[in-house]
Amino acid sequence: MIRKSKKHEKSTFSVRSIRDTEIGIQNEPVGIPFSSGSASIQEGSPNIHILSKKDIEVELSQIETKFGMTSDEFHTAWKEGKVHGHEAMKLGSYYEFYKDEYE
Repeated sequence: MIRKSKKHEKSTFSVRSIRDTEIGIQNEPVGIPFSSGSASIQEGSPNIHILSKKDIEVELSQIETKFGMTSDEFHTAWKEGKVHGHEAMKLGSYYEFYKDEYE
């Protein structure tokens, strides 16, 4: 049976052995500094719009014009894989979310 040596190998970054280094310990802070002053936390982040119930209803009202069927017919067809595409996926997801949250 061959036993592995317990001797630590040399690090490729220095002449010290790995045992002598502090791997994983960072001396400088990482991330975005947080200040409670007048600067907004969302400064520099993309514009985000959270859909309200009314926004989802407006989106779902487009099902009849885009797919020529009621919301329930559309959802059944979407689940069976009869309608495809980005719009179908988006509207099907909105429909399920609306049913779960508001009905």
